[in-house]
Amino acid sequence: MTLEYLDKKYVRKNSIEKRDYQVNLANQAIQENCIVVLPTGLGKTAIALQVIAEYLSKGTGGILFLAPTRVLVNQHYEFLKQHLTIDDIALITGEDPIQKRTNLWGSSVICATPEIAKNDLDRQIVSQNQFSLVVFDEVHRTVGDYAYSGIAERFANSNLRILGMTATLPSEKDKATELLVKLRISSVAERTEDSPDVKPFTQET
Repeated sequence: MTLEYLDKKYVRKNSIEKRDYQVNLANQAIQENCIVVLPTGLGKTAIALQVIAEYLSKGTGGILFLAPTRVLVNQHYEFLKQHLTIDDIALITGEDPIQKRTNLWGSSVICATPEIAKNDLDRQIVSQNQFSLVVFDEVHRTVGDYAYSGIAERFANSNLRILGMTATLPSEKDKATELLVKLRISSVAERTEDSPDVKPFTQET
């Protein structure tokens, strides 16, 4: 199979392998509020990258990438810095003083934990209205009292695009339904290692 690279505005050339299933899932997430369910290692972050690039092109507002741990937030920040062609990407942590955070919230793309985002929204340091896209990594964790739950409700009342990502949805039907309702999710886009458009990338050579 010939290696082909993703050709998309704001994505660094020759840096991301083009995979049809990722393109298809990203296109669905661009059109509607969507949860992408994909096994670990198959490139959920590459899908988020494509959706982020699309919303950068639209120029309709900032982009917030949330992840439940600082380790994950750092990973996503480094990934975006490596693969996006813009420099206006911020990492916000609770260790940053308020004045610095206030400035960073004006960046085009922001990576943060839900705790810091919720706290700064509550303090009115930032407004949910300034965002056009919010990405929830490990989105299954929005069920329950976790900080994700509170911030999900804040953003669900805003007119913005929501992308959730997870390797597995909650197995209990009521929790899965709660997740979809809470985030105003229109569809679940799922692939497994056996999906026809995924198989070429998982089969051993």
